[in-house]
Order: sequence, then structure tokens, then C-alpha cells
Amino acid sequence: MAGQAQNLTELQLKWAESVGNVAAPLLAGFSLTSVIMISEDAGKFRWPDAAIVSLTVAAVTLIVALEFSKYVFKGHPHPVRYWRRARASYHIGIVTLLLGLGFVLAPPHAVGPPEAPRWVACSIAFAASVGFAFSYGRRYLAEGGEISG
Repeated sequence: MAGQAQNLTELQLKWAESVGNVAAPLLAGFSLTSVIMISEDAGKFRWPDAAIVSLTVAAVTLIVALEFSKYVFKGHPHPVRYWRRARASYHIGIVTLLLGLGFVLAPPHAVGPPEAPRWVACSIAFAASVGFAFSYGRRYLAEGGEISG
């Protein structure tokens, strides 16, 4: 943001470290493994193409978040820029991961009482995806809509 000091708080530095060292690699690996699994047996899923696209976007954006987080440290000439990019990539990855989870959880063929638990789980994943997208979007707009520093 214009006029903002180019320093990050300890909490922001720890967030970037956590995302880069634990969260993003773990979730990207899960997304990538899920894409491979769905690709191998697409007939068992109601919306395999949507799941593959969503989970691929999740894997890629989480890997991007991991890469950006490497440059968030004291002494780097542009840590705020990389922190913002890591944060945006991570949140996009989470939203698309939840979206992909919803596509995977939908029952493949039937509708009715035997499939109700899968529809409930699918709905929860979709609701979480929408909720997180709304929450992040609101914060993004409140901060002036800037990703780059």
C-alpha cells in the first residue's frame, strides 16, 4: 500500500515461514496427489473435470505461495511485496482446494437418502470455499486491493 512502511511484523514473518515450510507444501502435495488419483479413475466421480481443474489450480497456487514465502525475511529489499503475493497465492490455493474437495465429494450417480451424507459433505466443502473467498476478498478490498508492493 502506498505510504506504508516496508517492514513486516513478527506475526507476518512467522506466517510466511509457516506457509512456506509446512502448510503450502503439504496442501500442494495433497492437491497434486488428488489430481493424479482422479485422473486415473475419473469414472468414480460426478464432476472429475471440475475437480481436476480446481485441484490443479490449488496445487499450482500453493507452490507459488511456497516460492514467494522464501523471500519474506528481514533484510530482503522487498519483503512486503513477496508477503502480499504469498498471502494472495495461499488464499487462492485454499479456496480452490476446498472447491475441488466439493467436486470430489459429490456422489457419482445417485440422489437420495443413501447419498445424503456425501451431498452434505460436498455442500460443506462448497460453503467453506465460498466463505473463505468472501472473507479474503473483503480483506483484500479493505486493504486497497493491492497484491504487489
